[in-house]
Amino acid sequence: MKKILLRSIFVIVLLLAIIYLMSWKSPKYYIPTTSYHAADSIVPFEKYTGEHARPFIIKQKRALIFGATHTKDPNDPQIPQMEELWGEFHPTIALVEGRLGFLLPLFMNPVKQLGEGGWVKSLAHKDGVKIMNWDLSKEALADSLQHYFSKEQIALQQILNPYFGNLRFGKPDSPESFIKEYLKRASHVGLQDSIRSVDDVDRLWKKYFPAGPDWRNTSDEYALPGYLAQMMATSNDIRNRQLVTIVKELTGKGERVFLICGSSHAYCVATAFQN
Repeated sequence: MKKILLRSIFVIVLLLAIIYLMSWKSPKYYIPTTSYHAADSIVPFEKYTGEHARPFIIKQKRALIFGATHTKDPNDPQIPQMEELWGEFHPTIALVEGRLGFLLPLFMNPVKQLGEGGWVKSLAHKDGVKIMNWDLSKEALADSLQHYFSKEQIALQQILNPYFGNLRFGKPDSPESFIKEYLKRASHVGLQDSIRSVDDVDRLWKKYFPAGPDWRNTSDEYALPGYLAQMMATSNDIRNRQLVTIVKELTGKGERVFLICGSSHAYCVATAFQN
């Protein structure tokens, strides 16, 4: 009996080790070492109208920025278009937007699970191309936002932002369960002791949005209510400056950069790459 138990434990540990080795890990953040003053060379997000081609693509000798409409549809025509451009461009480094989650490539579709960033990651794996994250970490973004917003406002937005972005793909069975894993983001601004539950989120939401709407019905596909719209604009400006800085730095080092981002990011940074 003891031998059977030990063998079972060994098999389980071995399977877990195989799953860990096979699974995709989220790319590390690329942290620029140089400074590029991009503030004057991007379109401020508050002036962004959304009136542009989709996907919005910027092509340079050493950089290709694919501004996608966010998708989790493997049959989206953007998917083969990305692959075609990837094959033509021959990148030496790929950059994705935001953290990509867990994926077992043999059992999960990268687009269904991780969106267009998952597809770029699959292309990078296939060709042995280094892949990193051009975005800021949530901690770094929260720190930058404290120059403009209160800690409560930042914590509330960072906890709910994944929900706002996911709602366009369908409302989850339990919005409350969806946001629970993001409650830890309150620690980014030191509020982990005061924002610990969905009830705390509801309390803060009612404080800042007493007339509604309910956060459970709020999507970032459309204009966000109240201060959230301004925070989104400020966040995007900070992130767009980061995007430009990283591309300028990497291309200056001779890299061929393939970067995937939302179409609004590509449109807003296009002026920085006109020359």
